[in-house]
Amino acid sequence: MNNTTKLLVTIFIALSLCVSAAFSAEDVSSFAFKMNGHKHNMEQDFVDRAVQEWYDVAMDSFDLTSFIDSLAQEYGLTITDFYLPEDIRLAYEVDSTGVNDFQGTVVLDSLNMIAYGYGCRFDIDVLNMGLRFGGVAEFDSGQFQIDLNEPEIIEPVILVSDSGGVLCPTLAGILVAGLNDAAKQYLNELAVMFETLVSDELFVFLNPIASLGIDDPELLSAALQSFPLDMALYTEYDTNQGIVQLVEEINFLLGTTENPTAFINIEPEQVAGSRLTSGGFSFIYWSLQRGFMWHTEWDESQRVNAAFGIMDELDINGYRIETRWKNVQKKAYLGADLDPADITPDQVESFLADSEHWDTTGFANVQNILDNGFARELTPFMLLGMGLQDGLPLTENGKIIAPATPDWEPADGFVGVSGNEYLYNLKIYALATVRRFANQVDVWQAENELNAAGWTAAFPEWWRKGDLWLDADFRDRVWAILVDAIRSEDPTAQITTGLHILGFMSSLERWVDDLDIVGFNYYPNLSSALPVLGFSVGEYVWAIRRVLKGLDYPDKQVWLLETGYPGIETDDPPDSILLTDDAMYFSENRQQEYIETALTSSVENGINGFYYFNLTAPENFGSGGPELDKYLRFCGLIRRDTDEQKIALSPFANLYNRLLLKTGIVRNNKMLPQSLILHQNYPNPFNPETIINYQLPKISRVKISVFNIRGQLVQILENGVREAGYHTVRWDGCNEMGSKVVSGIYLYRIKAGEFVCTKKMALMK
Repeated sequence: MNNTTKLLVTIFIALSLCVSAAFSAEDVSSFAFKMNGHKHNMEQDFVDRAVQEWYDVAMDSFDLTSFIDSLAQEYGLTITDFYLPEDIRLAYEVDSTGVNDFQGTVVLDSLNMIAYGYGCRFDIDVLNMGLRFGGVAEFDSGQFQIDLNEPEIIEPVILVSDSGGVLCPTLAGILVAGLNDAAKQYLNELAVMFETLVSDELFVFLNPIASLGIDDPELLSAALQSFPLDMALYTEYDTNQGIVQLVEEINFLLGTTENPTAFINIEPEQVAGSRLTSGGFSFIYWSLQRGFMWHTEWDESQRVNAAFGIMDELDINGYRIETRWKNVQKKAYLGADLDPADITPDQVESFLADSEHWDTTGFANVQNILDNGFARELTPFMLLGMGLQDGLPLTENGKIIAPATPDWEPADGFVGVSGNEYLYNLKIYALATVRRFANQVDVWQAENELNAAGWTAAFPEWWRKGDLWLDADFRDRVWAILVDAIRSEDPTAQITTGLHILGFMSSLERWVDDLDIVGFNYYPNLSSALPVLGFSVGEYVWAIRRVLKGLDYPDKQVWLLETGYPGIETDDPPDSILLTDDAMYFSENRQQEYIETALTSSVENGINGFYYFNLTAPENFGSGGPELDKYLRFCGLIRRDTDEQKIALSPFANLYNRLLLKTGIVRNNKMLPQSLILHQNYPNPFNPETIINYQLPKISRVKISVFNIRGQLVQILENGVREAGYHTVRWDGCNEMGSKVVSGIYLYRIKAGEFVCTKKMALMK
C-alpha cells in the first residue's frame, strides 16, 4: 500500500470505528458522525486533511510547472510571475439524481501568472480546476463496501486579460484554448493519482470486524450475529450550518440474535440529573498486587499501599480486586471421573485443608488488601474465576491447565484438561473464595470477557488457551458454576460481568437473568489515537439501555468495568505532523480528553458505575502477545520510573467526584468485621513508615502501643474509643519525643476491652 492510500486508510478506519468528537457551536463542521440516531459535528474533517496531504505529495511527483513551461515554449511566451495552487479544497455535494450516496469536489486554488510576448502582456487566472467524485456505500456481512465512480474533470475557468498591440486580443483567445487543453491534461493525470486514494486495498480497512483479525468465517458470522449493527456513508445538507456535510452513520445493538432489528423503534428512558453510584479503578492481579511494575524491589504490600494512597489522596473510592485462582490453588485435581456436580458446599473446607493442592495464604493476602482499603473507606468489588492463561492452577508437572478437547495440540507449558476437570477445580475455588469474602464484598464479577473467550482462544498469541473456550455450551457451564457459587455463598450480593463487544448480544440474552448489573468493557482507541472517541462510550451506554428496555429489563444497572486510552507522549503533536503519524500519537492531553468525555457522556446517558483500567500499567511495549495489547500497556495514569501522575489523573478525580452521588460511607452489617483482629504491619521490614490495620466488630476503647525488644514503651499510636469497623494507624519510626529510633525489632500491641494481641515488626535503615 502506498503512502497516499494509507492517509485515507487511517481516516476510514476511524470512521468505521465509532468516530465522534466534541465541537464548538461557533465553528462550521464539514464532517458529522451519527451514532444511534444522534448527530455529532466533528471538530476536524480528517478526509479533508488527508486529501490536502495527498495533494502535497502529488505536487512533488507531478510537476504542474512543466505544463506551463511547455505551453510558454509552444506560444513563444515569457512567464515572469507564476503562482502555483498550493492547496486543494474539498467540498461536499448532495447528488440530486440520487445515484450517489455521497458526492463532492476537490478544487485547486487558482493558478495565476503573467506572460509577455509579441508586444503583449497577458494576466492569466485559471480557476475552478478540480475533480468531482461520488460513490455508494453498502454494509453487508461485516464489509463496509465503498464503490467510487471514476472521478469527473470539472471544466476549468480560464480568464486572460491582455494589454498591448491590436493582435493581443486574438492571441489571448488562442492562449485561452491552449491553457484549457493544458489544464485538462493535468487534471487527467491528477484523476489517475486521486483514484489511488480509494484503491481496493482501502476496503479491507472499512470492515470493523475484520479489523480485529478474524478470518474464520464461522467466528466472523457469530461476531456479526452477536453485535447487530449497520453502517452508512452519505452527504446531506445541514440546515443549522447551511453547508453540505459528509456523514458517517453507525447504529449498533439494534436487536437480538434472532431479530437483528427488534429494537430500532425503542429508546431508553431519558435521564435527567444522572449521577454515578460507583466508580474508580478496575484492577486485576497484575495491576494491583503487581502494580508499579518498574519497582522491582517492592513487595506486594508496598504496591497496594502506593495505589491506595493515591486513591485516598484523590478521593477515588471504588476498586476491583481479583482473588487470583492460581494464588490459592497451586495444584489442580485431575482425573477422568471428576465431575463438578459431585462437589457440595460442605466439602469446601476439607478441600482447603489439603495443603498439597491449596495455599490459603493467598486468601490472607487478599484479606490484607481489603482491610487496607476499608481503613481508607475504599469500596471493593471482586473478580472471580478469570480463566486467563497466567492465572490458572498447575499440574504436578508444573504445566498450566487449559480446558480442551482431546484433539487440541497444547502450547508449550500447557496441558489440556477436560471440561469436567476444569469445572471441578473452578467450583471448589469459587465456593471457597465467595465464602471467604462474602461479608466484605457487595458485588461479584463472574469472569471477565467470557463472552469473547472463543475469539481470544482462537489465536495463539492471545490470553486464553484451550479449544473448549470456543464452545458456547462450555462457556455457559463456566458461567453457571460461578453464578451458583455466588448465589449459594453470598445470596444478597449483586452479580456482574465484563461483556466484550464480540459475543455481546448472544451472551447477554443467555445470562441477563443472572445479572444484577450489566457490565461491559470498551477500548475504542487502542488501534488509533484519532479521533478521540470518548463520546462513543456514552453512545454505547445508550445502546445497552435500549437493549435492556427491549428485553424488558429497563431497571438493571449498567457499569463500564474497563476502558482506557493510551497516554505515551507528554507533549502535544507538532503542527507539522502528518496525519498517518498523528493518528498514532497517543498524548497525555488526548488521554485526558478521552477520559473526561467518556465519563461525562456515560453519565449523561444513564450509566451507574464507571471504572478506568488502570491506575498503573507496564508503560512499555513489551514483547509477544496480541497486537491489540500493544497500546493497552500505556493506559495507566502514573508515569513509569518517576511515579509522577499523568496529566489526566487529577482531572479524572475531580470530574469523578463532581459526578458521584455522595451518600456518605455507610456500611451495611455484612461490611462490618465479624471479629477483632490486629493485622501484620506493612511494609515489613519498613523504612521510614509502616501501616498497622485492625478491625473491631463493635465499639471499643482501643490502645495501640509500640515497645522495643526489651519491653520499654516507645510510642502510643492509638488511645481512645473507636467505632466498629476497619481502622488504620501509622508509625513513622519515632519515639514519644519525636526522635527517630534505631533499626531493629519492635513490638506493637493492641488492647481493646479484654482482647490483647502483640506482633513483631522490623525497622531497617
